Amino acid sequence: MIELSGVRWERRAGVFTLDVPRLLLREGITVMAGANGSGKSSLLQLLATAEFPDQGGIRYGTMSGDRDLAAIRASIGYVPTGLELYEDMKTERLLRYLSELKGEAGKTETDRVITLFQLEPYRRRAIKTLPQGVRQRIALAQSVIGSPDYLFLDEPLNALDSIERLRLIRFLASYARGRSVVVSTHELNEWEAWATRILWLDEGKPLFHGTPQYWTAGLPNTVWAGAVTHERYLELPPETLLQVRPEQELWSVRLLAESSPGREFSRQEATLEDAYFIRSRAK
Repeated sequence: MIELSGVRWERRAGVFTLDVPRLLLREGITVMAGANGSGKSSLLQLLATAEFPDQGGIRYGTMSGDRDLAAIRASIGYVPTGLELYEDMKTERLLRYLSELKGEAGKTETDRVITLFQLEPYRRRAIKTLPQGVRQRIALAQSVIGSPDYLFLDEPLNALDSIERLRLIRFLASYARGRSVVVSTHELNEWEAWATRILWLDEGKPLFHGTPQYWTAGLPNTVWAGAVTHERYLELPPETLLQVRPEQELWSVRLLAESSPGREFSRQEATLEDAYFIRSRAK
């Protein structure tokens, strides 16, 4: 468990302030939601000890950063957005080097993460020659060297294809048993079946932290879905629309309304992304 108490962190003299009075991050997958600039990446940097709070503290189980920093860092895996790898290194050499830095000397751990992330065909390829999706898998592979207790991932699905995305999510769901995994994402629905908790940040403050079931419950509006003609679509209030997709001669529409907007529509269960839009508009 990770405990944040009275945490405040300021970037560039008041340009942005992260303010977390109290937060407990337990075992399982915590999915962070929020607009760009809401503080998701900043919070991950603090959790990963890449930055330190100006006020307050963060505890990792019985460890605290002011006295156990080396041990904390040994128990953390981290993938920031835009992680720069050593471009001239070959995949195996880079992962071996990072394994040694983490105290995992020897070939066994390198082979394990290469197999885990299906990097065998790229073992002896220079990283600068590899596609972006393979580079992302290398970044993810280095984060689980030594099987850390705490894993912090900023947009980990970037550059991965649909099969790779699902494979990673399933791996993390298994990995998070007995460990804390915190993920920042703009694609909430991909995590719907796997998230243990949702953490919503807005302007540097947590506005919600709880289970997905509670996140989608008690919303001020109801979600409706239906297929309508183009003329009927143009009649719908734009501010109510959640999703619009053309389907042959009709438009598939998902929207918010207190009551049924018409015979074409049926009531739907709110998804994680639906709840995000509803809560964002209601705040």
